[in-house]
Amino acid sequence: PSQLSGGQQQRVALARALVKQPKVLLFDEPLSNLDANLRMLMRAEIKHLQQELGITSVYVTHDQAEAMTMASRIAVFNQGKLVQYGTPDEIYENPKNMFVASFIGNPPTNFLKGFSVEVEKGQTILKRDDVVLKIPKELETNLKEVVVGIRPEHCEVVHNKQENAIPGTVYVVEPLGRDIIVNVQTDRGELVKVFGDPAKIPSVGEKVFLVPHLEKIHLFNPETEETIL
Repeated sequence: PSQLSGGQQQRVALARALVKQPKVLLFDEPLSNLDANLRMLMRAEIKHLQQELGITSVYVTHDQAEAMTMASRIAVFNQGKLVQYGTPDEIYENPKNMFVASFIGNPPTNFLKGFSVEVEKGQTILKRDDVVLKIPKELETNLKEVVVGIRPEHCEVVHNKQENAIPGTVYVVEPLGRDIIVNVQTDRGELVKVFGDPAKIPSVGEKVFLVPHLEKIHLFNPETEETIL
């Protein structure tokens, strides 16, 4: 009925579809008109009902949080082309390219460009200006230059220079209650988002160092933007 709001109409349509217990359900952004709190509630409810009823469901969404929390398998499309297909964990941990790495995850993956690949005393290193990252053997590549991808939870903000550290300046701090997001601007002007400790909030303008967990970083081909395996 026209008296219902857009969100209410969506919920009525959803209930009508579920009550018929079809063999296949096709969802096209069913929660897009709901507010944030109701969207979270309905996400859990739809997933519970789908699992309880055992109905095969195809769910279209532009919200990566919906995809990660609700899906058993995710198909990532970019400009109409299938880019990657896998479980949420597979997509998150092993993105096929920079598009997937930037789309899946909140905050998204940080990208640092312009790292040259060199070998010193048998150790493969990534070098940019005065920054040297000693990468694990499984990340070795024949490329001369790479883009480094770092998830916000796979990096630490420290105050003293140490091995594998990237210098920067605290740009802004975003408190989230349980966590904080520290935005650090590198010497090249890139803005890197890192999860931090609410008990140790750095000051804006403070000089700090980013220390990535090198076993967790992703390397990308700067020309194709594909992941280097």
